[in-house]
Parts: sequence; C-alpha cells; structure tokens
Amino acid sequence: MIRIILSGVASVLFAQAAAAQQYGSASEARAMLERVVAGIKADPAATIEQINKSDPKFSDRDLYPTCAGPDGKMVANPNPARLGIVQKDSKDASGKPYGEELARAQEGVVSEVSYLSPRPGADKTPVSKIAFVTKVAGYICLVGYSP
Repeated sequence: MIRIILSGVASVLFAQAAAAQQYGSASEARAMLERVVAGIKADPAATIEQINKSDPKFSDRDLYPTCAGPDGKMVANPNPARLGIVQKDSKDASGKPYGEELARAQEGVVSEVSYLSPRPGADKTPVSKIAFVTKVAGYICLVGYSP
C-alpha cells in the first residue's frame, strides 16, 4: 500500500518537473541574453546569422533572441517573416505597443517588458511573456519567456 502511494507521488512530481522543463525559465532567458550581448560585442554579423538560423546556442524550447539594428529594423529573428520590420512599431496580441518600450532600452542596462505573444509552434494562443531587453553596440536585443 505504501509503495503504491509513493509510486503515485513520484509520478505526479515527475510529471510536474517534465512540464516545467517544457518551457524556458527567467534565468535561462537572462543567460541567453547574456550570450547574445557577448556575441554582438565580439562579432555582430556572426551572432545575427546564428540567431537567424536558430543555432542551438540561441534556441532553447520557447526561448530565442531577437535584435533590431541601429536603424530600428529587425535584423535577428529565427522567423524570417519578422526581419525588416520596425521593432518600435511592434504590438502584442492585445494591441499593446510594447515595441515602444523595447525602443527605450539603454546600453548596458537590462530591463523587463511584458507582452502577449504565442509560443513557437502550432498553437497560436497568446500567452503572457516577459522580455529581458538591452541595448548593445547600437542593437536592441531581447529574449522573452513565459512566467
């Protein structure tokens, strides 16, 4: 009887842990942004290429970076349809102009911007997200996660 109860508890805990690992965490998003910052400082062109090709260094479950160039247009995004759009004009699924908040990013300062957006994949249901955003070498880069 005790063995069955313990087995059931272990199954529930394992299922919860597996679900939690399905999506990236705040600390993982922040770490990815730090990799982006280091990459942009070292070699912007190579980093942008890696982001655009969904290099595993910059792609983890629902975590991925995006960057706008000094002209404000999106230059790094794993979704090619997003390249070239003006980042500050971005609105979320509710119509919130979160792109304006992104455009206020400061060099060397990481801030947070909340918005609604679907996760990558087939399900296009918008979910609450928080982006860590910063400006580095004239690029505004961010990595969003679902809290």
